[in-house]
Amino acid sequence: CKTGPVRARLERDLAERHAELSEMKSAEAAALRVEIEQAIARAGGNDQDLVKRADLLIETEVRSMAAEERRRAVLEGLASLGYEVSEGMMTAWVTGGRVVLRKPANPGYGVELSGGQQADIMQVRAVGIGDPAGARDTGRDRDMETIWCNEFERLQALVAKAGGNVSIESARPVGQYPLK
Repeated sequence: CKTGPVRARLERDLAERHAELSEMKSAEAAALRVEIEQAIARAGGNDQDLVKRADLLIETEVRSMAAEERRRAVLEGLASLGYEVSEGMMTAWVTGGRVVLRKPANPGYGVELSGGQQADIMQVRAVGIGDPAGARDTGRDRDMETIWCNEFERLQALVAKAGGNVSIESARPVGQYPLK
């Protein structure tokens, strides 16, 4: 009878998904683990849909964990470059979609990181910090953008050393736009 081997394979698939979901901390993963346990215990019905749902959740969770690890590596890299990184910045970045980091060595300037919780792509740019109504020194702004470009190369190396990757998809020439 073919149903025995088919069911055995399905139960193995469910057990594998259960093991993968056990590594994930979300409420959705916990709920799906319970459903899988119940499906294995009742040993009946077509649970292929459950395998597909588990696969989708695992893919989503892995992407989310990778994005979180990428954000962590970027913040750690920027901290090692002298930017002020404090407790809660990761949460602020995720919930607010952006965060600005200051560098005490360069008063009046910082770096803005943007991209929300599930962002596979983040935007990073030099920004001016201070009175928005005040006049900006465009020459100094260009110098700070140039410094940031060099620091970004160092950041890429730091993230790569940590096992990650930050690449440039689009870059604008220094001085093309006024600093935000």
